Amino acid sequence: MKRFIGLFIAILLLGYGVVRIGVGASLLAQTLDIVSFPDLAEGVAEVKVFIDARINDQIFPFSLNGYFGYILVMGFLLSVGAAGAIARNKWGYKVLVIYLGMHGALFVNFQEINSKIVVLILQIVLLFVLYYLRPPISKISGITT
Repeated sequence: MKRFIGLFIAILLLGYGVVRIGVGASLLAQTLDIVSFPDLAEGVAEVKVFIDARINDQIFPFSLNGYFGYILVMGFLLSVGAAGAIARNKWGYKVLVIYLGMHGALFVNFQEINSKIVVLILQIVLLFVLYYLRPPISKISGITT
């Protein structure tokens, strides 16, 4: 049962990573005029309002393209890290920690705590539970490390 729950958590993180990739890529494509969809244009406009309202408060000012690119990279890291955790590789957990650091850095950069902090906290808890349920296995000796 322990392995099943751990595998479920890893697959859940992988799925969320794929969603982040899709959202980041779609919104980036919209800002680069690769695609033109009204729903995406509305999402881009909302993010632009958010970024513009905080332009003087940001530590590292984001352009729309930069922000969506950052979200896209976060999605790749989350997906790759989750795949590594599914395979029980130590590097997968390290990549997940990098992803969480990037996620947390957004709150620091925008100097704002909002409802999305709940998602970050949940992901941190899930990572600890995942590591407990599916610790990495040394590929050389086959023992957990």
